[in-house]
Amino acid sequence: MQKNFYIFMQLPDGRKVVAGRLLYEALADGQVQSYFRYESSWITHPDTFPLDPVNLPLESSVFQLKSRTGLWGVMEDALPDAWGRRLLQARHMVDVSRDNNIALLLLTGWADPGATGFADTLNIPNRIITPMDMEMTDQAITASEAFEKNAGVVNLPDFFISGGSSAGGARPKVLARSQKNQYLIKFPSINDPSPEIMAQLEFFGMSCAQQSAIPVPEFFLIKASASRMALAVKRFDTVETKGRLHFLSFQSLTGVDEQLGLPYSRMADIIKKVSGKPENDLKNLYKQMVVNTLICNCDDHLKNFSMLYTPAIQRFCLSPAYDIVPNLWQREHILSIGGKISDINIEDLLREGKHFSLSAQRSLLLVKKAIQGVTKAFKSNKDMLQLLSATHPLCHSLLITIQENIDSFKSQYGVDHI
Repeated sequence: MQKNFYIFMQLPDGRKVVAGRLLYEALADGQVQSYFRYESSWITHPDTFPLDPVNLPLESSVFQLKSRTGLWGVMEDALPDAWGRRLLQARHMVDVSRDNNIALLLLTGWADPGATGFADTLNIPNRIITPMDMEMTDQAITASEAFEKNAGVVNLPDFFISGGSSAGGARPKVLARSQKNQYLIKFPSINDPSPEIMAQLEFFGMSCAQQSAIPVPEFFLIKASASRMALAVKRFDTVETKGRLHFLSFQSLTGVDEQLGLPYSRMADIIKKVSGKPENDLKNLYKQMVVNTLICNCDDHLKNFSMLYTPAIQRFCLSPAYDIVPNLWQREHILSIGGKISDINIEDLLREGKHFSLSAQRSLLLVKKAIQGVTKAFKSNKDMLQLLSATHPLCHSLLITIQENIDSFKSQYGVDHI
């Protein structure tokens, strides 16, 4: 039997409008056949834009898809991650497997983060998450730990979010406010190998990007208790008018599921095709690739990179960088550089740079800037890193590897003076 649901968009000025409709039917072979069409009112709307400029361009055609979930990537971006699925399961006692993704979208209502909403009628979803006060972080961490230990008996407040996995990572997280600004507060998970240091590691990773002149949202550490730290990251999808900016992941844009070994240059190809500022975006993505290599941020999957719709130029641009976390144990990247996922050197980076439309000279200059940025972040976070190294063997080993990467890159192509 065919069913349908509607996709809504929250605009920067706070208005919520219907953007399209999806008709779907479960088939006997376990697949789902879907049809999507933009509403004519959205196509002619003065502030319109495509949900996905690559796979769902703004036109009156009917788009077809046959897959396990029946959802286009931009819709799957609004789905909960592992943490969110556990949260939905506890709150609603529902099947949270991938086969039930459409039902999970309807339970989520509005993606958070994100600008998309979902309902099985034309009534605009009314589920709104009220951010917590930043001062409640300590209580929230305690609640999240209790939930992870026994989800069946712990009710978490609504400011613990379940939907919108693209910019939040898989750890417990809440929405928080401080004056007019909204933040994602990311907590350590009790399942992390060293939960007491994960926030500091991400803070260092974000600092490396920031010092490399890669755009990042505002971020800072919150000391919530004697043994726990949290990381606050300012949301880049919200505006002061209480509206939203639409963003979608590169997993959605590329349309691939199997990412291991996929080259970074696949994202560069997308940027060349749809970005409103391609030269700037290619430069920043390339630097982020180098930083990821230097600091062992090996969880570099496509959901950790996004494009953000920019109303001022009516085009998509690379979003600020997020989820940059040095990995304590993994040394193989998910995405490939110069055909490799480990033991990457400057030759590999220069080879990949050709696919970014960068000359060898330009690529090398960006590599140098990334090395300088990571070196500065090491110096500015010296005390924190020394303490982590002294108290956590895995962190000690990681920091040695990062320093070795820096020294190795410096020794190549005569950049010892950096």
